[in-house]
Parts: sequence; structure tokens; C-alpha cells
Amino acid sequence: MSKDVKEIIEHTFDDVAKKYDINEYFLITAQKMVKALEYKDNLNILDLSCGTGNIAILLAKKFKTSNIIGVDLSASMVEVAQNKAKEEELTNISFEKADVDKLRFEENSFDIITCGFGLFFYPNMTTSLKNFMKLLKEDSTFVFSSFTKDAFTPYSDMFISTLEKDYGLEYPKGGANFLETSEQIKELISSAGNYKYETVQNDILKRITANQWWDTLNSAGYKGMINQLNEEQLEKFKKEHLDDISKLGKDGLITLSTNTLITTVYR
Repeated sequence: MSKDVKEIIEHTFDDVAKKYDINEYFLITAQKMVKALEYKDNLNILDLSCGTGNIAILLAKKFKTSNIIGVDLSASMVEVAQNKAKEEELTNISFEKADVDKLRFEENSFDIITCGFGLFFYPNMTTSLKNFMKLLKEDSTFVFSSFTKDAFTPYSDMFISTLEKDYGLEYPKGGANFLETSEQIKELISSAGNYKYETVQNDILKRITANQWWDTLNSAGYKGMINQLNEEQLEKFKKEHLDDISKLGKDGLITLSTNTLITTVYR
């Protein structure tokens, strides 16, 4: 991961760590990812870009005789995850701050690797995926999630477009695409090796207020752009953006799609 992108991502998620869990779609997707995994005893499981630990904690509860390790670039995210696991009194789970490009693990170490909404941030996804697959034992799986092309639209498009056009900002994007279509996912996996895989779409819709949309922006990756505004710009942009968003709603509410794609790659 290049230094500039890495630093932006690290600082952004350090900033949103304590608010991150207000986004229900992260937990909903984590539940679907873990539910689909076949139960076996005594597994070694790695959760990449673990965030606040949603996937890792669910894994620890389901695979009670297994060892789960969660890693994340953000120390603040790791701290939140550790506190949540402690509250749950889970003893088969650990978290550590780590760069996915510099993992300490040996090849053929894990039975399952998961990655929730993280893979598309990695600048060289093909190299990263190749390395992750090497960490897996034979007959094991790598499961990752990404958002569909229509997720967060049209609100996210309006948000990014205005900040780029009127304020000269750029959304911090790691790889060549966001893995938001089946074609992009196929292209990535094909470039990494000859692996069988399957992708399932999960639709998640919710009616929210414009202010709740603003909370969403301030508790996820979008915060990296907001942080680049000075106080005067922030006040001006917030008012204009929320006014524009409100015009698209009905009875004070907008419909937010956070549809996701869950892909399982088999080694």
C-alpha cells in the first residue's frame, strides 16, 4: 500500500473508530458472511481490515474451538475491537495493528480468511489477493465483501462530485476499482490465479434523514474528504449538501441503499 494512501486511510479510520458502529450495514453484512461459512473445529482464522471487530467477533462466537486473529491498519479501530471482545468475554480472539502488505504469518497458516469492505482500498489488489491465498491451507476459503455500484447513490455521487468540483478534493481510492460489479470481481480473481469463486448480492435498504446521512459520511471512509475542509468550508458545504439531499426525499426521509456483494474464493 503506498505511503500516502496508507496514511490517509489510517488517519481517517482512526478518526471514525468510535462512531463506526452506527453503520448497521457493516454488522448486517458481517452476519451474512459468517453465517455462510461451514462449521468445523479447531480452525485458524484471519480477519483482514477487521475494523471494530464485527466479523472477527462473530467468527469467535461461531467457531468456539478455533483461533481468530483480526488485523487493521488503524490502532483506534483495533482498540475498539479489543474492548468489544473483552466485554463479550471471548478468549479465542486477538487483535493487532498491522499492514496487510507486511503480515507476519507463514504460508498455509489459515483455514479461513475474511475481509470486510477492505480489499478495494488496497492499491495493488492482485498482489494482495495472491498473497492472501498463499496464507490459506489447501481446501480453504477467502471471503470478502464490497459495495454494489448503486450503493449510497445518488447521495455519495453528489457528495464526491461537489467536493472535487468546488473544493478541489479527491476521494482516497486505493485500487483500480471498487469491486462493485461481478465483472470487476471476476477480473481481479482471474488476475490472481485460477480459483473457483462465487458472488452473492445482499440488498440492504433503509429510510433515513438527511442528518443521518451526514452521520454516515462522518463515520466511514468519506470522512477523509470532510477532514480536508476548513471550518468555514465545512459549514458551507454541509448546509448546501444536506439541502440538496433533502430535495430528493419524501416526508423528511431519503432511501439509502447499502447493497453489498459477498464473494467466496476457494483454494
